Amino acid sequence: MPEQRLAASVNALFCRCPALCGFAVEHHAELFVSEVTIHPPGAAAHRELCGVIVAALAELIEEFPEAGELLHERTFARVFH
Repeated sequence: MPEQRLAASVNALFCRCPALCGFAVEHHAELFVSEVTIHPPGAAAHRELCGVIVAALAELIEEFPEAGELLHERTFARVFH
């Protein structure tokens, strides 16, 4: 269930943020988002986009604490069909 909820949250994030192409999650003392890629460059404010990503993932972890383990050292990318 947490893996499915994680996939749904990340998919919703990509839908809400059309310029977002991908991001990586690191876990130090707290959740850290890095490697944020947007297209076209400058399409979205990088700092704001990082905040949106962190807020979405924090909400997921609050709802499903076990999802935090699924986020460690993962990279997420938009899927094009």
